[in-house]
Amino acid sequence: MGKLLRVLVIIILVLSTVSLLFAYKLFGKQELLTKRSSVLEEQVVKLAKTIEAADAADAAAPDVKKDVSEVTDRAIDNPDKEAVLEGYPIKLEQQNLPTLDFGSTDKRLQLRNYYAVGPDGQPVMDPLDNKPAVKGPGSMQELLDQAFDRAKAQQAALNKTRAELTKMREKATSFVEEINKLKTDGRAAKGEVKTAREQVTTLTGEKEALDARVAKLTTEKKELAAEVADAKNEVERLNEAKLTLTEDLAKAKEANEEMKKRLRGDGNRQTQDTTGVASVSSLSAGDKGKIIEANDELKFVIIDFSNDAITEMLGAERQNAMPQLEMNVRRTGRQSAAGEFVTRIKLRQIVRGKNLVVADILSDWQQAPVEKGDVVFF
Repeated sequence: MGKLLRVLVIIILVLSTVSLLFAYKLFGKQELLTKRSSVLEEQVVKLAKTIEAADAADAAAPDVKKDVSEVTDRAIDNPDKEAVLEGYPIKLEQQNLPTLDFGSTDKRLQLRNYYAVGPDGQPVMDPLDNKPAVKGPGSMQELLDQAFDRAKAQQAALNKTRAELTKMREKATSFVEEINKLKTDGRAAKGEVKTAREQVTTLTGEKEALDARVAKLTTEKKELAAEVADAKNEVERLNEAKLTLTEDLAKAKEANEEMKKRLRGDGNRQTQDTTGVASVSSLSAGDKGKIIEANDELKFVIIDFSNDAITEMLGAERQNAMPQLEMNVRRTGRQSAAGEFVTRIKLRQIVRGKNLVVADILSDWQQAPVEKGDVVFF
């Protein structure tokens, strides 16, 4: 009997030691779980402050209209216009909207409730399995679902904003191209006006000279009555000279109109020539740069040229004019080691201070749509 008691005592001592060891380890786990829950709670509160509590209210976009009538020398009292911001969701521009606030005492307590709690402070039982419900009012899951739903709505608003930014970029690009064309036409019109003013000044001087001569002849006619016959002949001669001058003036006007037509047909070349800045007419063979942006619909590309290519075209100090050269575009890694020919392009305008050049796509040469990363060579 004594031996049995000793064995039982030893077993009890061993079990007590194991229990103490488990209790010690569980205490450490409990502290770890407590700290982890506290950290997660703080992060959820911080994350909620970055999520908008509700969508922005609907608002009407400004009534901005663009004149789309053709530019001519005829005045238009009521030009055709189109709304630029029609259908634009201006509510996407609203900033600093209220965010979710889980930092209050009641919200923090709810975040700590894994089970749904009723008005009496006791867990609500799920009628299906008769166990404490983990979803519903008063539970942590309710706040997490609310934050998740608002995050999805905010992501949808962000994607819609990105789509609207793309549309506005395309509109802005169209406006810039239209403005550039209007400025080119305006420069040509100013040149014509300047030429016309110079002609008016010249004709005014000739008219004043003729008026002076007529006045002089009239005075001589009054003073020299005896020479009336000679004066009449002189007047007739002057009339003939006037007719000749009128004919010469008409011919000069016709020549001027012909010159204007030629200037309109070759305006870009003259503008470049009159700057007095040299431009190259050819480049060395080889790769010159890569396509970084392409718009097949509007038929233009943006090229990132190498420093050597820019120096070759514009000079070491970029002192030369931008050459209106035609270059080739190929796509590497396709049909052969040299690459697949895509199209030809024509250089149009350089971005000041950078190696970026805007070029037109020559549709007659195009074999495939131009893509980002295509190589430009000469």
